[in-house]
Amino acid sequence: MVGEKSHLGVSEPLSLAFPTERDQILQTRLEPTLKKYDMYESRDVSLKRQKALQKLEEITKAFVYNVSIQNGMTPEQARSAGGKVMTFGSCRLGVQAANADIDAVCICPKHITRDTFFDGVCEMLKSQPEVTELTAIKESYVPLIKLKFHGIPVDLLCARVPLATIPDNLDLDNNSLLVSMNEKDIRSINGTRVADAILHLVPDAATFRIAVKCVKLWAIRRGIYSNIFGFLGGVAWAIMVARVCQLYPNACASTVVSKVFGIIVNWGWPLPVRLCDDEDGPALSTLQSWNPKRNATDRAHKMPIITPVYPTMCATHNMTNSTFRIVIGECKRAAQIMDKIMVGSKPWEALFESHSFFSNYLHYLQIVISSDDPSRQLRWTGLVESRLRHLLNKLEAIPGLALAHPYVDGFDNTYHCTSFEEVAAAAHGSGKKSDSATTKDGVMIYTRAFYIGLYFKLGPCELILPSSIYISWPISEFKKFVRGWEQYEDQHMSVIVRHLKRLVSTRYLSDFS
Repeated sequence: MVGEKSHLGVSEPLSLAFPTERDQILQTRLEPTLKKYDMYESRDVSLKRQKALQKLEEITKAFVYNVSIQNGMTPEQARSAGGKVMTFGSCRLGVQAANADIDAVCICPKHITRDTFFDGVCEMLKSQPEVTELTAIKESYVPLIKLKFHGIPVDLLCARVPLATIPDNLDLDNNSLLVSMNEKDIRSINGTRVADAILHLVPDAATFRIAVKCVKLWAIRRGIYSNIFGFLGGVAWAIMVARVCQLYPNACASTVVSKVFGIIVNWGWPLPVRLCDDEDGPALSTLQSWNPKRNATDRAHKMPIITPVYPTMCATHNMTNSTFRIVIGECKRAAQIMDKIMVGSKPWEALFESHSFFSNYLHYLQIVISSDDPSRQLRWTGLVESRLRHLLNKLEAIPGLALAHPYVDGFDNTYHCTSFEEVAAAAHGSGKKSDSATTKDGVMIYTRAFYIGLYFKLGPCELILPSSIYISWPISEFKKFVRGWEQYEDQHMSVIVRHLKRLVSTRYLSDFS
């Protein structure tokens, strides 16, 4: 708890009030509700995560050793080169749910190149019986390896630091390390540095963690938990909750949650949310701290939530006009529900009512990504998913389109095809489905479908939706953009974008239930 003479954050607290008996009762009801929704992991899952991280660090050190030997080092020098795996995101913050991914970064010494890492570590992971669904996505904003380890999804980054050896007690908070690092390496270690800084900047870590779990569950249930699709991701929601903790440093988690939504709605956006004043650091050739006075791109950010380490970055840079409006609308709704929860007229479950995305709109876009090989499909879907925000931005330029609302999850399916017609049908998201990963005859087609809800606000003279003329250009440009990927193979991959009406898309979605 925080005394009156000191405070965390860039401003004085709004209240130093301690929890009332009513606040404490609400918190005691919140935690069992969060457990009911699997927001706490079991001991077995926790042990699996630990084993996965230990194995990944063993592989990293073995890889660094092998490359060091190939580079002419002695066995002793190669062993001392080290290598380390560090978590970031929800695992680092201590807010992971039972089904959460493991976000981790492999820290490598300076003589390990990024290409060598991706090729070498992927080869070593292929030989591990615990590893499935392995793919390297080198073209993403932050390149990564995706895999499952004993069924637990893992996103694995690589960062080279300007050190000949990686000690077990490596301190990533040392800004001088950044001077000789390139942009991708800095972004790769930033997750760990940001998580550590957030925990140092909240008045009470236990209160913060309960509040983050609650807000995270709400955002997932309402379909607005995704950085890549232009909503707030885990880091942005954590920073937002941390800021409210700073403003109410003695409050319990139930009170913090009750304040979060109203603060988001009434914040003077694009005034940034910060947890601390900007930190000075060494001049970097590849990155600058977030500064809207100096950078036009930063000025364009709609809901800037700024990371608390040097160089500062905007955690919501993917936000569009549509996703901004959706987040504000959802927070208004949540604030009204929280008012009723706080006076006891509604239970916590009311906050976690699921979204109704597939009945909210009359018009949808369906994006079906397909290929004929599971490994190829993982790379292809990762590439297209990372570029969907470009389609969203182009859609928002359509006259009369008031909202382009992306659904944050994709729907995977597999089709068994024995003719060209069946392959074409599968590429459109229909056909003979298969539960088997292989087939003796024909070919397997793997698909992932994404959806965007469209709301048109037409003028009084526009009584009929001019759907094709409005949306054909952004769709064509998007397909051209993703097909320009250097690994794109027209004979093995496809991306189909279709305009669907509500009844059609609802019927299609029932196939996945």
